[in-house]
Amino acid sequence: MKRLLSSSLLLFSFVFAAGQTAFAQQTEGGNGDATAEDNAAAAAQEQARKREACLLRAAQTAGDDVTLEQLRGWCDDGAPKQRLPHEDALRARLALEQTSQENPFVITPHRRNYLMPYSHWSNPQWNDPDREDQNLDSGEVKFQFSLKAPVYDDFWDGSTLYMAFTGVFFWQAYNSEESRPFREINFTPEVFLAKPIDWQLGPVQSELLAFGFRHDSNGQDEPTSRSWNRLYLRHVSQIGSYYVSVMPWYRIPEEEKDFPLDPRGDNNPDIEKYMGNFQLEVARVFGNHVLELMVRNNLRSDNKGAGQINYSFPINDRFKGLVQVFTGYGDSLINYDDYETRFSLGILLTDTL
Repeated sequence: MKRLLSSSLLLFSFVFAAGQTAFAQQTEGGNGDATAEDNAAAAAQEQARKREACLLRAAQTAGDDVTLEQLRGWCDDGAPKQRLPHEDALRARLALEQTSQENPFVITPHRRNYLMPYSHWSNPQWNDPDREDQNLDSGEVKFQFSLKAPVYDDFWDGSTLYMAFTGVFFWQAYNSEESRPFREINFTPEVFLAKPIDWQLGPVQSELLAFGFRHDSNGQDEPTSRSWNRLYLRHVSQIGSYYVSVMPWYRIPEEEKDFPLDPRGDNNPDIEKYMGNFQLEVARVFGNHVLELMVRNNLRSDNKGAGQINYSFPINDRFKGLVQVFTGYGDSLINYDDYETRFSLGILLTDTL
């Protein structure tokens, strides 16, 4: 049926195009000049629209020392282009966030927001003694919601205090045999200070500095409870065409449990061994495409960590597609000590750059 519908639409488009061509040939003598003028006017309007959009973007992201003549030079056709599109990707995002920061009807994206209808993982395990006899599908749905809101602007020396929340959901949507359960949900509330900076050290152009506290938990009770608390420092810089984010952290110690099912105490004392001590992200912007590599590592002799590649690409003016490949430890908290490889494909609602 789909093939028949596609063939019919294709045939209709050919007939419609042929009719338009015949009509244009019949009226060429009388309307030729008018059509050429209309096309020229439409092209001029489109060019003006693009120039206005370019000027607006440049005005939002340019430094204080940039002149109006330089702004026009970046956007006028035929003028020498002094900057590439990737050069202001992060500053453009920060500027756009600033414009909506006081709007009470807007909650700003924090990390990526996405929906992955197809997500395949290589090592399906419940890690729940009450569900060991239940079947688990290797295909599931993965999605993430991540939002932040400013609590206090200009908190200290131009920094802003934020509250943020990120939820990552692993849904066995195709597992009808087990009534399609949510296998795991990871919650990450955060409080952090963020400050845009403009420091230059050789080829490294510092862009953003953040310091915060985050709590990661799967919201479960014993024996499947997983959680830990961290203080982190994040530095984002630009090196040539690449954005580099370095985020080391310090885990806040917890007391040992008196017995295995004690609700108090450390649920996962060895989590740093698998999740590492820092996270490095390197991103490259290609127009409206973003390619990003993430690496975590514990920097120990028994080396463990994870790697992830994200590639986002435009689908239309509003949405992007997202391809995500993960391998290593810590894909989800319940499986933090299981080595997994995951491939996911879906729709990106908001990107990082």
